[in-house]
Amino acid sequence: MDAHETDGDGVGAAPSVARLLLELRAQVTIDVRSAGKTVQVRPQGVNAVAVYIHPGGVDLAVEPDRANEAALAIPGAYIKDPDDPNCFITVDAYLIDQNYDALLAGAVQAVELRAVDPPAKAPKAAKAVKARATTTRSAAKAPPKARPVPRPEPAICPVCRQYQLLASGECPSGYC
Repeated sequence: MDAHETDGDGVGAAPSVARLLLELRAQVTIDVRSAGKTVQVRPQGVNAVAVYIHPGGVDLAVEPDRANEAALAIPGAYIKDPDDPNCFITVDAYLIDQNYDALLAGAVQAVELRAVDPPAKAPKAAKAVKARATTTRSAAKAPPKARPVPRPEPAICPVCRQYQLLASGECPSGYC
């Protein structure tokens, strides 16, 4: 297996990524969690993710105000979603070795940023949580469902006693 390939159940063991995690851990206190093929780096005791390490590269949390400045500081980096209040810049995997020092500095800043200022929830997520909460409350207080009213038996022709009468009241046979 090549050092940059991924094993069957997780993130590849690229030496530069392993070195990044070790040096980041030496500079700031972090919690590292694995989620599928992604490693999430968070400040210790905080639930906000500061750095995502995935097979495609590394995502660093930045303040939305200085996202352009941070992306320009690392050659080849780009802003993942400029409209998202939880802003990240991305460095592709093939650029990690070339920009290692700037990437490490950016990762330290991302951890410090998330430790002090966790991101605001996205408006969509807040609306979804609120809608879910009101739905749950209204479902709990809903009165029991009423039983459906049974349909009346359709009228049968009084002459032949064989066919149901039409809406006009006539027998569909035409002979009655």
